[in-house]
Amino acid sequence: MSEILLFWKARSDLAMPPDAVARELNWGEEVEGLVDLPVKEIIDRLKAEFPEHDERPGLLTAKTPVGGSWEATWAWQFFKVEFRDPQGDARQRVIDVLAEFSCGVHEI
Repeated sequence: MSEILLFWKARSDLAMPPDAVARELNWGEEVEGLVDLPVKEIIDRLKAEFPEHDERPGLLTAKTPVGGSWEATWAWQFFKVEFRDPQGDARQRVIDVLAEFSCGVHEI
């Protein structure tokens, strides 16, 4: 079982509904009205939160303490996190980390 969450930070003038933003980002398009994210800082914070991780160019994977895992990909406007066998509080911990950077979450 897997679950995919998409995170971004919107400016106040963003008129596009969340489903449309998610679709555009999944297609690799930039969305007017989104703020560029501090990618390095977010990655560093996720790595601190999940010490069992592996980072490669454009991909961060981590194991959760109770046996699941997740992988994150990103661009300047979003983070996409796919959870595999989500268990325990890992999902909420990832959401909380991205919330520290004022990112909203959207399930796709």
